[in-house]
Amino acid sequence: MQPATSRRSLSIRSARLTILACLATPIIVGLLGVFLPAFGYFPALGGHRLNLGPATMFLATPGLGRATLTALAVGLAATALSLLLAFALLAAAGSWLRRSGLQRIMGPLIAVPHSAMAIGILFLLAPSGWLMRLISPELTGFIRPPMVALVPDQKGVALTFALLAKEIPFILLVSLSAISTLPTQKIRHVGTSLGYSTGTSWWLLILPLVYRQIRLPLFAVLIFSLSVVDMTVLLGPSLPPTLAVLVVEGFQDADLARRFPASFGALMQIIVTGIAVVIWVAGEKLVSRLFAKLRRTGLRLRIPRLLSLAMAVLAATPLFAGTAGLLAAALWSFAAGWFFPAAFPSALTLQNWERIDMLLPALLASLVVAVISSLTAICIVILIIQTSRGRRMSVPLQLAIYAPLLLPQISFVLGLQMGLTFLHLDGSWAAMIWLHTIFILPYCWLIISPAATALDSRYDRVAASLGQSRWSRFFGIFLPLISPSLITAIFVGISVSIALYLPSLFAGAGRITTVTLEAVALASGGSRQMAGVATMLQLIIPVMAFVVLHGWQRWRFGRFAGMQGGINT
Repeated sequence: MQPATSRRSLSIRSARLTILACLATPIIVGLLGVFLPAFGYFPALGGHRLNLGPATMFLATPGLGRATLTALAVGLAATALSLLLAFALLAAAGSWLRRSGLQRIMGPLIAVPHSAMAIGILFLLAPSGWLMRLISPELTGFIRPPMVALVPDQKGVALTFALLAKEIPFILLVSLSAISTLPTQKIRHVGTSLGYSTGTSWWLLILPLVYRQIRLPLFAVLIFSLSVVDMTVLLGPSLPPTLAVLVVEGFQDADLARRFPASFGALMQIIVTGIAVVIWVAGEKLVSRLFAKLRRTGLRLRIPRLLSLAMAVLAATPLFAGTAGLLAAALWSFAAGWFFPAAFPSALTLQNWERIDMLLPALLASLVVAVISSLTAICIVILIIQTSRGRRMSVPLQLAIYAPLLLPQISFVLGLQMGLTFLHLDGSWAAMIWLHTIFILPYCWLIISPAATALDSRYDRVAASLGQSRWSRFFGIFLPLISPSLITAIFVGISVSIALYLPSLFAGAGRITTVTLEAVALASGGSRQMAGVATMLQLIIPVMAFVVLHGWQRWRFGRFAGMQGGINT
């Protein structure tokens, strides 16, 4: 027995080291691929020694200070407002909304890619957008599009608004998950017995506990908002753009020498992200002390019901705008002609969709990459769970899992692309799928790991006592019991894969394109009909995944009590 046990322990350690190497290597290569060229070392482009030339060149970029401050302002404002408005909806849900209904509404919005939401907002709020068409000329007197543009704008307001439409649903869902672990009714009753109103009890007692549990997703939201590229290209400032767009433009410059200063820009993005995190943590401490002081003083604040309702309506505004924008994109995809100030197209046609053949390769590539990378990520998560049972997961492995969420995409994707170029792997399916897998993995881990941890181990012990082998218990007990989480993870993984812009742009290297890349290119080029078609195609794969997975879940486990979870909750 002893040799068998030692062999099994050795194989488990080997598997964990292999997983760690597979996850950490791309991140380390990506960071080195940015760090070394940032200081002049990249032999393939003639850089044979370390120097400060790239730093000097990038720091001399016109408008760099404004680009950096804009990125900081947008990232912090979008995250803070998303948190505040999501909590406003949660507090409202605690008194007059059903949280289950809130989950059903927010779930589909999570699946909308960031670029699709940005295109929808662009179609809605542009000078000739649907909103202006609906109120013109009756309310505005405009018979031509106005010269003043709401989007894109140079201050990042439209970009912040679009980020709210995407991040509020995400923060709401993770907050609802956290709330399910708290005795909210008891806390609320204690607050009421102490003289606090229901709304005040939520803000002072419950939501601070929720915040503690969602700090990691919030940092992910902050880091993404600071470095988002696809939404910025469509809605953000252009002269100068944000720091992340400046870096991407440098990497895409025809002069390959521009990659040296662009690498320093990617390194600078990490520094800016660190500054934003420090500011956020300082704000955390300030607000925490304020709330603690309010609780200690015993001041019986009462939040009027009307104020709670007004904040909930304000929180819902970006969500309604995003939904209306997607409807506008759908109308454009069928529009034969739509001239300002007409509120609706003069005629509907399928002619735009007949040109779908130009987008089919991108759609098929998106589907293949999304499905394979999602399944690969789930297999890796299950392997980590199985090899970590009864053991503490190592810190390096945890860092490798969460690194794609906690590092700006641009700060290691661009370096990884240099490494892929050096190894002649750029533009390959393997590189594309593996890079998508790395970004999907944290979400799958956050979904599957809690479900696996919560499993009652007695099921496994009873099956073992009945003579069931390890593999029989794995396939017959473990997988069916966590199947709701597996189905949710597949759905979320596919949605995340479809939404990835930078990883697809640089791993594909122009040889493999996705429907998200095509949609951003078409929207940037002003082709509204085809941009509308591409935007709808971005939604097709997540919707198909939802229908298929939801249907299979109902068919397979509909007869069993307690197995109705999954993507529908």
